[in-house]
Formats: sequence, C-alpha cells, structure tokens
Amino acid sequence: MLKISFEREINADLDKTFDIITNFENFQKLFPDFYPSILIKSVRDESSLVAEHLKLHDTEFIIMSKHFTSKPHSHEMRVIGGDIKGSSINEIFSFDNGKTLLKVNAELDVKSSRFSKKNPYEESLKNLYGMMITEIEKS
Repeated sequence: MLKISFEREINADLDKTFDIITNFENFQKLFPDFYPSILIKSVRDESSLVAEHLKLHDTEFIIMSKHFTSKPHSHEMRVIGGDIKGSSINEIFSFDNGKTLLKVNAELDVKSSRFSKKNPYEESLKNLYGMMITEIEKS
C-alpha cells in the first residue's frame, strides 16, 4: 500500500470547503482531468455508492467506491471494487483563525512497478486537491 499524507490551509469557511470537496457529483465537470467519468449508483443518508474513473498521473483507475460523510468534519472514500480495490482516501476538516485546515490520508493499492522514487501518484493527488482548493477559494 502506498501511503500519502498532507495538510492544506484553505481561505474559506468550513461548510463551503466541505461541500465542494465532498460534492463528487460535480467532479466530472469541475475536474475532468482527474475524473473523466462519475456515475452515482445510490445515495443513503451519509453514504453513497459511486462508479468512478479516477486518473492519477498517467493511469486511469476504474473503481467502485463507497463514500461516507460526517458533515462538516470528515469524508472517507473506500474503494470496494476495480483497479485499486482496498484503497482509501480520508479527509478531516477543521476550522481555525478564519481558515479551514484539510488533512488528507490516502492509502493506494498500486503496484510498486507503477511508480518511481519520486512518486507521481502523490504529486498527482496533491495537484487534484490544489485544483479543488482553487475552486473553493475563487467562489
């Protein structure tokens, strides 16, 4: 398992940040370079089942994932089927001094032959969150 962790400060309130980062229904429109396809299969209370094409670096992963939200504090995506089954991305949100702090912890089940010492998946995931933050801060 490839483990990736990072934190970002966002110049926006907690609710707005949470709403954009967890609104995967709009990812195909907002972030097509990373999400070429999203299909919502079901939504129940704080959980959703989603068929996704997630593109990190130069690899497109076709996955089925479960999303769990606890507004406005956490979002977890667990990959339950497809190319990187067993992977997860956890996001923890907090608010302090007028800024939202986002902590991301990801575990990606990618083959070691797919990445070099300079992990392109980590860089790509950070770029995705950078685009999300730009979207949050611009509106």
